[in-house]
Amino acid sequence: MFTFYQVLVNGPGNWQIDFLQDDEVITIENDKGAIERLLSKINFLVGFDNYNYCDKLIASILKDIDPAKTLENIKSNKRVSFMLQNPITLDLKQELRNLDLTEAKYNLGVEDQSDVYIMQQIFKEREDYFTSKFEVVKEFKLRPASLTKTRVGLASDVLKTRKGTDKARLNISYDERLQVKELPKPILDFYTNIQDQFKKGKDFKELEKEKFTFKLAELDHLYGFGGLHAAKVNYVSESNFMQIDVKSYYPTLILNNSFLGTQGLEDYKRIYNTRKELQSSGDKKEEAYKLITNIIYGGLKAKWNNLYNPQMSNNVVVNGQLILTHLILLLENFCELIQTNTDGIIIKYEPEMKESILKIVKLFEHHYSLEFDVDYINKISQRDVNNYVVRYSDNTLNARGIFANYDGGNFERNSLVIISKSLVEYYMNGIKPNRTVINEWKANRLELFQNIVKAGKYDGMAHEVKEDTLFKGMYSSRFKELPKINRVFATNDKYSGAIYKTRHNAETKYTKVPYTSENSMVWNDDLNKLNKRKISLNWYIKETEKWIF
Repeated sequence: MFTFYQVLVNGPGNWQIDFLQDDEVITIENDKGAIERLLSKINFLVGFDNYNYCDKLIASILKDIDPAKTLENIKSNKRVSFMLQNPITLDLKQELRNLDLTEAKYNLGVEDQSDVYIMQQIFKEREDYFTSKFEVVKEFKLRPASLTKTRVGLASDVLKTRKGTDKARLNISYDERLQVKELPKPILDFYTNIQDQFKKGKDFKELEKEKFTFKLAELDHLYGFGGLHAAKVNYVSESNFMQIDVKSYYPTLILNNSFLGTQGLEDYKRIYNTRKELQSSGDKKEEAYKLITNIIYGGLKAKWNNLYNPQMSNNVVVNGQLILTHLILLLENFCELIQTNTDGIIIKYEPEMKESILKIVKLFEHHYSLEFDVDYINKISQRDVNNYVVRYSDNTLNARGIFANYDGGNFERNSLVIISKSLVEYYMNGIKPNRTVINEWKANRLELFQNIVKAGKYDGMAHEVKEDTLFKGMYSSRFKELPKINRVFATNDKYSGAIYKTRHNAETKYTKVPYTSENSMVWNDDLNKLNKRKISLNWYIKETEKWIF
């Protein structure tokens, strides 16, 4: 059903396309007829960044245009108007961060496989993403070509919304249930002042960057036009905690307050309610409705789609912050606030206060027409609001930030996992970092020590190579050019220097890659061939210890 492909342009009039079909690679070189015959038998063609490159290259071949010229135009940012229309194509890079195929290859640990096989692996990792899009197209009877759209684009098609404007962007409407008189006046004044400045003509771009800090329940809370955030810093405790999260917070606020405008609102209500019914019955069609329900908010400030409605987005954010503020005010005399994070809070409580807290939460649910999930935590280690790990009462873990990849990386990110793992082992199980580092090294889990680095917006990369001089302990240096993406390890080889990103001006400028050792080695080959004795375990231990609080 799915065929993976890549177009390679080797020069003017010289090209080849690799197809992976049923685990067999088919290579076609400079033969338009063979391409046409093969495409007629393919249902879905899958590439990586193909919406920007390969779809245009194969379309140019079919139009008898030299793909070398098309590639030159693409790289020069010249408009290329034609795209492959049939078969339908899927882009594995769609809605991902700035991920490169070589980077994904190192993250997956499949450096010995061809690019089309790597695409197949990424497809397996992203199967849920593509399945949900197929389900939406099928359930809402959209055109098959809609599969090429982002999830926000699909949601816009389903709801048939009309694009909004910036005209009333900062005219905030408040939830009628909001107990304004119970909220701190300085917080309300902050938003009132922004609205007043907007009415006087101040640029919304500047106004939406403004922040306001207010101490609430002994924690500094940051208000603005993002989620509400606060946390005890460098906090470690083993006790009784509750994580109180609002279920589907932003979708519920949209429905409770008609923060979608009249166009599409009734359809959104129907989709939201249908999703809840399907979820209760365990129907797999729930995934299609879940996608539409959850993606709407993300589209409200995406200017390139018809969901765009920045006023409603700001309404959702501001009301979300104020309602959560009200909950904290009601609970602060019954518990200790540990963390606030967009759609929920973590609190520490005494057992005798448990029922009172749950009663307040239940009353709050009823008043605001919200639903809460309450989970119990018995241990938390929190560096700040973005970096923490908690252990639930069932002994499962939830980790964020520097702790997140403790159980291994993925195709998107798989760098310095040993630091995440060592920190979680230390804070959750009391195992010292040096013990974890040594144990994983002995177990030959060398992928945990790698750091995948890339040039990004820089022109290239270079590796400092040191050489002895006549003076003991002093070295001369030269720079060896590197590929733009590399797998790097800290090393005990004194002749291997640092890794740099380079800019090629009149003189080459070198910028050291962060989170890499002053003595680094590059290993872009099979990890099984790496001499692990060259890895500097001390560097990883020291880097981990820098994060201990």
